[in-house]
Formats: sequence, C-alpha cells, structure tokens
Amino acid sequence: MPYNRRRSARHPVGFYVDQFVNDELVRCFTTDLSAIGLYMERLVEPIDRASRVIQLEIKLPSTDDSIWAAGEVIYDRIDSLFHGTAVRFTSMARTHQRWIREWLRESERVDRFAVVHPQRQTVRVHRPVRAERATQRAALCA
Repeated sequence: MPYNRRRSARHPVGFYVDQFVNDELVRCFTTDLSAIGLYMERLVEPIDRASRVIQLEIKLPSTDDSIWAAGEVIYDRIDSLFHGTAVRFTSMARTHQRWIREWLRESERVDRFAVVHPQRQTVRVHRPVRAERATQRAALCA
C-alpha cells in the first residue's frame, strides 16, 4: 500500500472556486476537496503572489451560501495548459468548516449508493422546462 501523507481523505469534485491573490480575482476549477484543503486548476497565465497565503470563496454545488477561507499554498504544478495549486486551509469560520464536512459526508453517501446500486444514476442533469424544450426542438427542426 503506497504511503499517503495526507491527513484527510480527498474527495473528487468538479466545481469552480474563486481565489483572491493580491486583491485580484482568479477563477479556478476544483478537482478534489477535503476538510482541510483542496486542489484547483486554472489555465496557465502569469500570476504574481506576494505570499503563499490566499483567500478563497467556495460555493459548494447545491448550496446557496459562500464559504470563505484563508489558505496556504502547499505546492504549484504547471504543465503546458494548466496551473494546479494545492491549498491547505489555515483559517475558516467554524460554521463553514461544518458545512464542508457535512457536504463531503453527503457526497460520500451518494457515492456509496452508486456502488451499491450501479444501475441507478446518481448524476443530476439540469433539464430545461417544457417550454424551453419545445423551443429547442423547433429550432432543431427549422
């Protein structure tokens, strides 16, 4: 079994998070999240960080409120297309910590359900309302 230095289980996710670096908004895509940190990617562009501390605004899917956290950049990984950043949370309101833990627990429960019931789909797809579908069909037929 390979050694895992992480202190918290990472959960694969896929949603946007806003990173504030030197008071500048940088939109990133989060690919995994844990109770103590996250990994996010963005297109490779120049970024000038004055320190390793960043501010994050996290909007968890299917929630209305934003989670605010300060984090320390643990490492950066840059390839030809993406700049990936691993962040460990250093400061966050207790309520926001609880929201993340509850959201992760609920997401994990849904994943376990998918393993037990593989024939049932757990992916939620936004379906347009009937009027929108009729308009789309008319546009396709035209």
